Amino acid sequence: MKKILYISVIAAAVFFSSCSQDDFADAYKDPSTVTTTDVPKQFAGFMKINFEDVIPSYWNYFTVLRSTSLTYTQAHGFTNLTGRYVPGAASNDRWGRYYKFITQYRELEKVMTALSTAEQTENRVYMITATIYLYDHTEKMVDNFGDIPFSEAGKIGSTGGNYTSALAKYDNQTDLYIEMLDQLKAFSTELNSITLSTKVDLEFKNQDLINKGNLVSWKNYCNSLRLRILNRVSAVPALAARANTEIAEIITEAKIVDENSENIQFKVYTQDTELDSAGFVDALEDFNNNIAPKPMIDHMNANSDPREDWLFEKGQNATDYTGLDPLLGSGVQDQLIVDGKIAVYNRSVISRNKWLPGTLINAAEVNLILAEYYARNGNSSSANTYFEKAIRQSIEYYVRLGDKADVLDWKPTAEPTTAAINLYIANINFAGAVTAADQLQLIAFQKYIHYNIMQADESWAEQRRLKLPTLTFLEDETSSIRKTPPTRWTYPNSESVYNTNNYNAVKANDNLSTKIFWDVK
Repeated sequence: MKKILYISVIAAAVFFSSCSQDDFADAYKDPSTVTTTDVPKQFAGFMKINFEDVIPSYWNYFTVLRSTSLTYTQAHGFTNLTGRYVPGAASNDRWGRYYKFITQYRELEKVMTALSTAEQTENRVYMITATIYLYDHTEKMVDNFGDIPFSEAGKIGSTGGNYTSALAKYDNQTDLYIEMLDQLKAFSTELNSITLSTKVDLEFKNQDLINKGNLVSWKNYCNSLRLRILNRVSAVPALAARANTEIAEIITEAKIVDENSENIQFKVYTQDTELDSAGFVDALEDFNNNIAPKPMIDHMNANSDPREDWLFEKGQNATDYTGLDPLLGSGVQDQLIVDGKIAVYNRSVISRNKWLPGTLINAAEVNLILAEYYARNGNSSSANTYFEKAIRQSIEYYVRLGDKADVLDWKPTAEPTTAAINLYIANINFAGAVTAADQLQLIAFQKYIHYNIMQADESWAEQRRLKLPTLTFLEDETSSIRKTPPTRWTYPNSESVYNTNNYNAVKANDNLSTKIFWDVK
């Protein structure tokens, strides 16, 4: 596991609108120049190290998502090249970054352990919130790989540099989900009564890159993440009852991300540090990564979706919105793109918007989860309520993304009217969907639209879990490895080389056809 040996201590502080850009830039130091740390600084360093997994960035989108989740979900249009359904090096990059991230977390644990009992109690909020954030990303790793090293991972700093002692076993994916659910439930309760000393309150606000020290937001984040995880396992026989019971409890408590003003996200505050989305333009526009997908465009055209102008632009030489047909040969697809006939993601609102936040949990996502919960349990009226609310929030979300756009050439000149939004909702006609299965199809398609390229990991997990929306892919007949989208990523080769004994325990499942445990349909 040599890829996890990077251990850095980043002195970091967050400066918001009241502080200068120079102050903000000075807050982030080169890890190699920092020799001491404390709990607040290590906490910020932990949150900062994987910012490219959250804020739209070149590395994550071009290196990882372009050839994996975006293609497997048809979040973008893609040409039918050989090998398009094989993750390749993308999984190596995501794997390595996660284990740098978890190593930072272990360093935070180590710094906390060195404190006195009273100091550990005083600084407890850092471990609660750091673990919530860790679990958000750990869920994604499990959803992509299945079993992963976790409980023993990232501990090279505690072994005195002994590589052999730091080699980590693979934890069972179901057990990891259960552990996360147990811990998040406990954190939710603890956040109800936690109090901060004046010192910790000030430091926590300065070092919290996500919620600026707002404990209400952390409570909402915790419960909303629980909702996502519980919903993900709602069809697993051993966890179905727990999912229904705890979702009902969370709804009753009503402390979740329920409005766009409560969205949990990694915000961009300045363009003078690396914590921005400036690299997103190349990530999305290079190699035609921004091509519009046919299923999404067809739906928007047929139902007058108000998001269409905000998410997409018409092709340069097109009079209508047209998505790239996934069933055409690559030569025909390439020619349509070259001829300017295919729509692309909106450059003002999306790819050239340097202020795009990194999405963690948002209101439309949460309310689509609740719509699914009610539909699954036969409450069509409540399902409809949350479904419509999610659509309105999704429209608002993408319109508001354009507020800080620097390049205005392609930004729509008028926001969607209430009448246009109501028409779209009427066209979908959720109330006319009689069965839960019919309702689920509509909910799944709204997830597909709302997640699009912005939440690619969640979209791929939901499509595998639900087998919806029904998307058609042209088989890769020239590939001897995988002819259709996979059901998981394979482990990096470094695992079989450097973590051989532990890897051998999971080797039998290391293929592109093994399903993640919640994939039961």
